[in-house]
Amino acid sequence: MQRPLPVSLSAAALAALLNTSAQADCTCRAQGRNFEQGQAVCLATPNGPRIATCGMVLNNSSWELSQSPCVYSRPLPQRAPATAHHDHAKDKS
Repeated sequence: MQRPLPVSLSAAALAALLNTSAQADCTCRAQGRNFEQGQAVCLATPNGPRIATCGMVLNNSSWELSQSPCVYSRPLPQRAPATAHHDHAKDKS
């Protein structure tokens, strides 16, 4: 037996609305912060730090790990501030 068309459309619209609102609230958690879907972060793995992207797996938010290692930069060494050299011998003349 077939359902009337308007009831089927209403059920489909309601399911789409509920699915959209659930996805909007799904975030991934790492390093004490929440990350939106599509955001990437560096996570520690057994193979070393790897880039991970927040995504969905079976209706749950989950980190999708890549094979790409994280790229880190070291801070540049601090140079000593330049000091003005004052010639005290000229002041006495």
